[in-house]
Amino acid sequence: MKKTIRFFLNGNLKEIQVKAETTVLELLRNNLELRGIKEGCGEGDCGACTVVIGEVRQGKVHYKSAAGCLYLAAKLEGKHLITIEGLSEKGKLHPIQEAILGAHATQCGFCTPGVSLSILALYLERESPTREEFRRYLEGNLCRCTGYVSLREVPEYLKDLSVCSKDIRPGYLTETEEKQLHFVQEDIFVDDGIYAYYSPVSEDNLLEFLHSHTELTEGNNFRYINGGSDVVVGIKKRKQHHRLLIDLSKISSLQDIIYNSSMKDVPENILVTNVLTMGGSVSLSRIIDFTKKIFPVFSEAVEKMCSEQVRSSATLAGNIVNASPVADTVPLLMAVDAKLTLGGPGGERRIPVIDFFHGYKKTKNKTEEWISSISIPLNEYDFIHFEKVSKRKEVDISAVNSAIALKVEQGTITKARIACGGVGATTLYMPKTSKFLEGKEMKEETFLKAFKVIVTEAAPIGDVRGSAEYRKAMMQNLLMKHYLAYKTRQEVDGYEA
Repeated sequence: MKKTIRFFLNGNLKEIQVKAETTVLELLRNNLELRGIKEGCGEGDCGACTVVIGEVRQGKVHYKSAAGCLYLAAKLEGKHLITIEGLSEKGKLHPIQEAILGAHATQCGFCTPGVSLSILALYLERESPTREEFRRYLEGNLCRCTGYVSLREVPEYLKDLSVCSKDIRPGYLTETEEKQLHFVQEDIFVDDGIYAYYSPVSEDNLLEFLHSHTELTEGNNFRYINGGSDVVVGIKKRKQHHRLLIDLSKISSLQDIIYNSSMKDVPENILVTNVLTMGGSVSLSRIIDFTKKIFPVFSEAVEKMCSEQVRSSATLAGNIVNASPVADTVPLLMAVDAKLTLGGPGGERRIPVIDFFHGYKKTKNKTEEWISSISIPLNEYDFIHFEKVSKRKEVDISAVNSAIALKVEQGTITKARIACGGVGATTLYMPKTSKFLEGKEMKEETFLKAFKVIVTEAAPIGDVRGSAEYRKAMMQNLLMKHYLAYKTRQEVDGYEA
């Protein structure tokens, strides 16, 4: 196992020693004296610390924006880190910088490096991005003085400059990508005697490490991470340190997305279910793109979570195992009866998402178990819908959220599942309300009668995001919004037909 990390910085190979808890922001500003990166919120919400990271996946280098304040430096092994200092070349502004100036989209300049790099990540990964994609990549960049109207005009100025995808790419990218594709990944282990970091390249290596390093894992003082966004905030803001961090993000078997849309030679009495299976290390950004057509409601829900700089590294497995009672993915997973596959020294086992939580921030995985994959059945319901209540449309935590899955035949609800978050210590599956809806007519009166049932299934408490009474009212309101969304879809489908 290696004790140093090798990565590319603006096209140049670096080999350095880092500590387990050092972030890219700290590495750049304190160690490498590259101070174009700024620190704002320290939680991945402002975009001032945005960097671009190029990483190999499935034989190709992919680029993403990342929050340098949350991205651990040890994760850079084999990757290409691009900072604002690497954007312009030979004393000439990069086309993105020229477009920002042309659109009058910079003023004090504090946020401009992060904005520039978010746009760079977008154009490196998508040659002809849509306006919606531009907004998605910039929603995590706050600007206090210029205004967002000017920023939204940057793509038009790039067109006026007659910029093509080749012009966007820094000159050193092609050579660096070739080196990255031939880079041999190894396990990384750093330990200064206080805090340690281990990043395996396979599940077998991980199991061997767990067996041979029991002194680091005993006492429940270690933590699995993928993106590590919530863990790093805990370390930096709340002094929640761990003796050992085990990073699962380099394990290729946890990066797969499999969609079994059809099967041949199946006996007549066997029901074939379209199952979407996503590895535990698949990022939220990849999930947005992959599920846009096959599970659009899930794609839309994930797109409203955090910022692109966080989603690019954060994972669905992390959102689940973090066990927040307002996690936006969990109600949907419960509504469609998704299953988790857990890996660990004792082998694999499966558990439904509805059975995974047993108290506030408490889950049923054993200490040394990790989420290997999440399996989601997709063809069992006619209508799946998600709603959340929050102060902002994007980059905000829900006060209450709710998801429903219905099968409706000839105007009657034959199968129903509903789950709500933010109304208890965990996200709650609502068995009584689900049972009440089954066998009833799909009409407004049915859902109004269900109001009395759903409020008996939770005992919410009040906090800064809403009182207990408010949360109960939101449970009822969101239940009705599910019905209204179904009615609207039926009207649209009837109009289109």
